[in-house]
Amino acid sequence: MLRKIILVFIFAFLHYIAQSQSKIEKLNFNEVDSFVLSVNYENDIMKLSDDLTSPFAEDIFKVRAIFKWITNNIEYDYRFVNSGKEIVIPECDEEDDCILKTRAWENNYLKKILTRKKAIADGYSKLFKKLCDLNYIECELIVGYARTKPYQIGNNMGVNHAWNAVMLDADWYYLDVTWAAGYCPEDEETGRLLKYVKEYTNHYWLSSFERFSKNHYPKKGYFIEPSALTKEQFFMRPHYFSPEILENIDDEVPSVGVLKVKKGETIHFKFNYKKEIKQIQINTNIFRNPSLWTTIQVSRKRTKIIRDTWAEKKQQYIPFLKVENTYSFDYIVKENSLYYLELVFDNKQAIRYRIRVED
Repeated sequence: MLRKIILVFIFAFLHYIAQSQSKIEKLNFNEVDSFVLSVNYENDIMKLSDDLTSPFAEDIFKVRAIFKWITNNIEYDYRFVNSGKEIVIPECDEEDDCILKTRAWENNYLKKILTRKKAIADGYSKLFKKLCDLNYIECELIVGYARTKPYQIGNNMGVNHAWNAVMLDADWYYLDVTWAAGYCPEDEETGRLLKYVKEYTNHYWLSSFERFSKNHYPKKGYFIEPSALTKEQFFMRPHYFSPEILENIDDEVPSVGVLKVKKGETIHFKFNYKKEIKQIQINTNIFRNPSLWTTIQVSRKRTKIIRDTWAEKKQQYIPFLKVENTYSFDYIVKENSLYYLELVFDNKQAIRYRIRVED
């Protein structure tokens, strides 16, 4: 009897969570997104907070207004990152009132961000939390590990990012204002950031921990809710090349990013994908499908990108089975020298795995 009651409770709870998340996904934020375009910072963060949120009664629309205003108005300060400098928080002596000193420093820090309209992840997340706090919306700033490169699969790393979580309708949701706002391409040789590209992506707006932890993981002491995923398991996850892949993929097999195999062994791949995939390819360190596009010189000062007919003939495609939204296929390991494998969906890099071929 007790077991039956527990099962009923669990089912009801999961149903409630699903309904809550489904409700949020169905909300239309067009009116909020249009409205925030008219809001300007006038040297007063309290006024900015009021201007952004006063037209809206529900917390979720207030949070959306704050989120979209920051992504619209604050650029990533890549020059600060390239300089190698760090944010310096003032230290407290025994005679200092640490709370007042830290609060004064943060207020000045946020004022500089709003005036210059530039920040790094620490600033983005602090500004988001401050505006939520001013609206009495429960919000936390999380620092931790964010994976952005294929070589990070299976490798330990230091704390390198900050993001937020907000409480809405008794559930925690995760947001990354920095990554939602845009990105910075890097110089392949030096690793220096070249410029800031403003390009909004909705993937980092109100996500579950399960989805968010594919490339975000909190530092110890910054967990908002319990998780069965350990830090070591997070580092062992595959690399996902874009928010589009993260947005659409689910239930991936293999779910770990470091695959220990033997020569002649078959790796079985299976996953759900919301969008239709017409072609699947596999790139490895041994063979990569050539790019379908090439650049030609059409005049002294002008170039043109065209389809490469030679490259089209060199493409190799993987036969797969599709049942509704579930895709499955196999790959046979034929070389001892195989050390990475990446899946390509419709000519776009999707997921990379590290391969360890053992004797």
